[in-house]
Formats: sequence, structure tokens, C-alpha cells
Amino acid sequence: MKKRINKILPFIFSLIFCLGFIACSDDDRQNLDLSGGVRIESFSINGTDGTINDENGTVQILLPLGTDLTKLTPQITLSDRAVINPAGNEAMDLSKATKFRVTNGNLYKDYMVVASHIKGEILSFSIGKYKGTIDNDKRTVHVRYPKSEDVTKLTPEFVITSGATVTPAQGTAVDFTNPVTYTLSYMNETFPYIITVEKVDIKPIAFLGVANNASSIENMDEKAAYDWFAANVPDFEYVSFNDIKNGKDLANFAAIWWHSDGNTQALLTGALEPTVVTSLKTYYQNGGSFFFSSWAVQYVSTLGIAKDGKAVNNMWGDGNDAFVVGDDWGLCFTGNESHPIFAGLQKPVGVNNKVYLVGKGVKAKGHNAIWNFEWGDYANNIPLWTTKNGAINLASYHWDDQLKGRSVMFEYPKVNTSGITICIGVESYDWYNEDGSIVNPYKGNIETLTSNIFNYLLK
Repeated sequence: MKKRINKILPFIFSLIFCLGFIACSDDDRQNLDLSGGVRIESFSINGTDGTINDENGTVQILLPLGTDLTKLTPQITLSDRAVINPAGNEAMDLSKATKFRVTNGNLYKDYMVVASHIKGEILSFSIGKYKGTIDNDKRTVHVRYPKSEDVTKLTPEFVITSGATVTPAQGTAVDFTNPVTYTLSYMNETFPYIITVEKVDIKPIAFLGVANNASSIENMDEKAAYDWFAANVPDFEYVSFNDIKNGKDLANFAAIWWHSDGNTQALLTGALEPTVVTSLKTYYQNGGSFFFSSWAVQYVSTLGIAKDGKAVNNMWGDGNDAFVVGDDWGLCFTGNESHPIFAGLQKPVGVNNKVYLVGKGVKAKGHNAIWNFEWGDYANNIPLWTTKNGAINLASYHWDDQLKGRSVMFEYPKVNTSGITICIGVESYDWYNEDGSIVNPYKGNIETLTSNIFNYLLK
């Protein structure tokens, strides 16, 4: 009996302690001050009001060109009795997103504040079926146009920032024998763009696939990629591996794109046929260029493009069912901001080294074929990888700010007479919205990135 009492007593004391703790917790809750508001009611700089988004917790403010964004003194109005940190009563750097915390009693809310210059931009520019490459940082547009065509009376079509005007106006025939200046006017600022039309020999680009013809493509992501390709590349052709096996001449193609995104990461048999491999190797060695995406990035090993014969060392996601993306996904390209492949992409406000490619809420399958530098032959040694493998790291995941941990997009530059090869194996390079999910808000970035890649390979 005594033993039983000795066992029961500790339990009783523990129960009393827990009840007392709960009672104290209830008392503490009753003492919390949750009555005040924690909003930024207004945020202005030199009389210019910022745009406040309470739902997203952001404040964006546009200021005239020439304003020093690193020395701004904001004027802030808050909810009654609230305080904010930083206080905003002295000059501060708002050129990058800065966290402001509003506190009122026991409540707080964080806002990310960023200031940027007013920008009027050309968002798209085309002459007939020939689309221009836009660099909004340098304010240039470059259009490759057939050498045999007259360029003295061309009528471009373009899209510009909403609310902006432009001279020459839409629908005006222009002589592009020499570069032409288009001047945008927006919010009392002017933005001159130099438009250059280069007369060149236009060679077609091939879309490579396993299906015998484009109408037989079964994978929905590959089909979506091809549909965009056919609608946006002025001179193109679908080429199957079987065509190459049967002697298809590849010499006339400026570049070849293989997007392989099926449910297995293994390269399909048709791609490994000896005659196919030999033909593609010859094409590459004679100056032909490649763009490989998703599982196809492994092909650099098969074709001898990778100097050490090694393909990516980290692949997963094959066999995945479609799932809802929980956050915005994309690329970080610190150090490569000026690479033409990243020109004209829509970046987060105040950020110049990353873009998003797929948005929160979209359904995707999450296929990844990347280099992971946390293990393997090139663990923590990207320079050695570049030397031995021959690849240059262009981009990592959007969260890898220093490009030290991964390479999800990489380039093999020209070697002697060879062409260039661009590879992207990141899950966010996703063309198809699975199960009819919401429209991808960043689909335009995927399209612009792909167009930039083609223009880069054609240079």
C-alpha cells in the first residue's frame, strides 16, 4: 500500500503544478494588450506617397530619377499609440527591401519597405514575326531580321509600361537602316531606348523530341513548351530522334532545344542510339548550339560536352504526383546580373539578382536535375568544377544568394569550333499548370528567359 501511495503522490503533485501553470497562463493572456492597431497609415518621402499593401506587408515608393535611394528620410503615420522601428526620423538606405516593425502593446506587424526610381519600360517589341531582345537596364532593343528584307519601312508592335507614351507612336513606319531612338514618357520622366535592327542570315531552331512528330507529343509539359515554341520562334522545325537516326541533316539549324520532362529521369533509348549520338556530336563540334532543360541536362555527358564526362549529381522528383507549390520559386544569379540571358525579366521590386518562375498556388511536379556542391567530386569547390567539367554556374535556387551551394542553370561556352550549350534543370522551369491549377503569374519570365537563351545561342 505504501508503495502505491509513493507512486501516486508524484502524479498528484505534477497534476497540481500543471493546473497552476495553466491558470497562470490564462492570467497572462488576460493581461496582454491586444487592443491597438498596427498599421502603417501613410508612408511618404519628399511629398511622394508610397503604396501600402497591408495583406502582403509591403510598402513600395517610386521616386524621380537621380534621387539618392540610400539617403531617404520617410514621413510615417501609424495607428493610434503605435510605434515603429526604425523610427524613420533620419536618413536611411531604402534601395533594398528594409524591414519596419510596427508595435502596439503586445501586437506587432512587419512591413518590407523599398524605394525605387520611376521606370518607363518597353515590355515587348517585335517586327512581324521577329521579336526583339530587350535590355531595360541599358534601354536597348535588338532585333535580328532577315538579311534579304528591306528595313526602311518597318512598323513595329510593342507593349510599354501602362500609362506611358512613346515617340515614334505605335503604328508608325520607321527606317531602321541605322539605330533609332524611341522615347518613353512616364510620370514626368523620359526614357530613351535605342532600337537596333540587325540584318542576318536567319537559321531555324529545332525542337528535339522522342515523339515522331509534334502532334504526337504526350507529356503535357513538353507539349506546352513546344506550343509556345511554335508560336514564338519565327523559323523552327520539330525534329525527332528517329529523324536523326534516319539521316536528318542538322547543319542548317542554328540551335537545338531538347526539353525532357517525363516521369522518369533516365534518358530515353532513342537519345542513346549510336548514330544519333554521333550526329549530334558532329553538329556540336561544327558550331551547333544546344539548350537542354529538365532531365535533358544529363545529355552533356553523353555528347562529350562536359569535359570530365560527368552529368549533374542531384536528381529527384521523377514519379511525383502534381502538388501545390507552397511559395514563389525561381532563380538567383548573383554576379551574373548583366548576362544577356537574364535581360528583361520581371524582378521583385528593389532586387536585381533574382527572379521567380512559378508562383505560389500553382500545381507542378517538381523535377530537379542539378549540381549540388555539398557533396561529390566538387564538394565546396565550384572553381574546380568549372575547370574540370567546363561548365559556368549561371544561377542557383532563389534562396542561394551567393551561388555557393547549387547550380541549377549552367553554361558550356564555345571550345574551339564548338557551339554553346545552356542547361536548366530547376523545378521552377515548369511549362504546364497541372490539374488546371491557377495561372502561373511568372509564366512571362519563363518565356522571356527562353527567348533570351535562343538569342544568346544565335549570337
